Amino acid sequence: MASNQEEIVMTPSKKGKATRIRIEKKRRLPTDVKSVELAAGGVHKGLVVNKAAGDEVDEGPPQLQLEFKCWLEDQKTQKHVPESRVLKFWFKEHAGYLDRVTTAYEFFRELVQPYDFPRDYVGFIKKCMKQMQSPMYDLARMITVELQKLDEDECPPLSPEPGDSDFGGAIPKEDKRSKEEITRERVLYMLESAYPNVCAVDEIVQMSQGDEPAVMSILEELRTKSMVRQMEEGGWMRQVQLDETTDVQVVKRMPEIHKAQQPSIAIITSAYYEKLAVDAMMEEKTTYVRYKSGKGAESNVYTLGYIGNHKVVTTKLPQMGHHRAAKISTGNTTTRLLGTFGQVEHVFLVGCGGGVPHFTDFYKHCRLGDVVVSTPNQAGDIYIYCDKATENEKNQVQYTLKGWGPKDKVIQDVAEEIRNQLHVNPAHRPWVEYLSDGQERLCSQEADFARPKQSSDKLYMNVGGSDVIEVGHPPVPEEHEHLYQAGIPTIRYGAVGSGRPVVAKDHLRQDFAYTHNIVCYDSEFDQVLDSVTGSGLRSFIFIRGICDYLDGSKSKTWSPYAALAAAAYTKTLISALPNPAVDS
Repeated sequence: MASNQEEIVMTPSKKGKATRIRIEKKRRLPTDVKSVELAAGGVHKGLVVNKAAGDEVDEGPPQLQLEFKCWLEDQKTQKHVPESRVLKFWFKEHAGYLDRVTTAYEFFRELVQPYDFPRDYVGFIKKCMKQMQSPMYDLARMITVELQKLDEDECPPLSPEPGDSDFGGAIPKEDKRSKEEITRERVLYMLESAYPNVCAVDEIVQMSQGDEPAVMSILEELRTKSMVRQMEEGGWMRQVQLDETTDVQVVKRMPEIHKAQQPSIAIITSAYYEKLAVDAMMEEKTTYVRYKSGKGAESNVYTLGYIGNHKVVTTKLPQMGHHRAAKISTGNTTTRLLGTFGQVEHVFLVGCGGGVPHFTDFYKHCRLGDVVVSTPNQAGDIYIYCDKATENEKNQVQYTLKGWGPKDKVIQDVAEEIRNQLHVNPAHRPWVEYLSDGQERLCSQEADFARPKQSSDKLYMNVGGSDVIEVGHPPVPEEHEHLYQAGIPTIRYGAVGSGRPVVAKDHLRQDFAYTHNIVCYDSEFDQVLDSVTGSGLRSFIFIRGICDYLDGSKSKTWSPYAALAAAAYTKTLISALPNPAVDS
């Protein structure tokens, strides 16, 4: 509770069309009946509500500000009513930057907890006042809340289909495309996910939820565009679209590669567009599709070429996930890769990830299109997989987890050197040029690798039931504006996490992230890492482009660009990596 000498005073006023509420800590004084509307007692003792103020008091600029939009369901009309809310914070003089962002973040996180998020105006203000009484927020001197109704025509954010993670009761997602367009997208997605494996027609029909004549028509259309090819026994495979830098060979057996020409670096991706992005960073490259026929047979794809003065091999995992077939497939693919290319010394796992948002601290907040470089947390792990999460009666969570960290940190050391160079010379961003070159090379692909509009980078949070809020991004601190440029990927550093028990639950995802210094989440790569470390490799790293916030919106708009941003930084890192064979 606040000091016995303090009380929490709320003063309402109007600011244009907005209602403005000032909540501040004041020294306890005898009640002034002329200005006080209500002095609470009992469990709410210490809360004072003033009468509406006429003139605005100028408190000066806030030290921290949080903006969010709410779409709360009207119980009478069943419609979602949009409202803008702005929280502004002023702190005590001795509060430093870290104290301020931590206090504001914890205040906001408690305020929007789904189990007791206030659905009405009075409840929201009351909860703000009660939190100001808590010793947790002793450093907060004053907050203001500005509330304003928005145009009812403003659409609420789209959420995924029912039954998915915390968004089971969320606003249903409406897809206005034709059935043919939806089926075409599903067919292509299935073929790209399976690549380089072959899909039978009956599998494609079942997974795409289309009928066989429509699916066959789509496959024929894709074949005329050289996007797919029909293989033996009637199966279909995604086909790499050729350009002047790509040579693709379908082989039954990999050609023998002399030891001196063996790659020393392996890059593993899991999505088709991720591999396209990585391959766009290579020179003198040849792709070998080692094709195996028959149901359940596993094919492999390897692209050999150069990044800088390093010989590199890239591959794509045929599927991801943690059901038995996927576990076996990803582990086998990785083991086969490292067995085929026995001179590999470093492994890069490159692709997309879901960012962990931090609503008040810019330095910890990932934006869409940013790149995460995996660096060790306090336990020395760069990747943490959660197998199980259990909550006790006190809402305390226990995690069953496994972590991996490289024994040889040469890649992480080079990444740190690049980070230091950027601080000395903010203009030194080689990945920006590599990103632009990659976009030119990939402009004819089906996937769009252009950077999406910044206005599409929205941050959503479910606050229970079908109620959703959109939270504003923390601004760049003025003293470091020169280090960050709009429209250019920012490089973030920290551990990568995964595991359905935490990824599927918003509150667990956030708690797990802040407990283990996790900056982003991705698909489940634990079996891949078991294969990497089981092969005796001591040097590996994750590079992830941020394509979403795992908030349930399920938009893939940013995925190709994010993958290309990760690939561009990977080229920067590999180009700076020592090559003993060349250096000597």
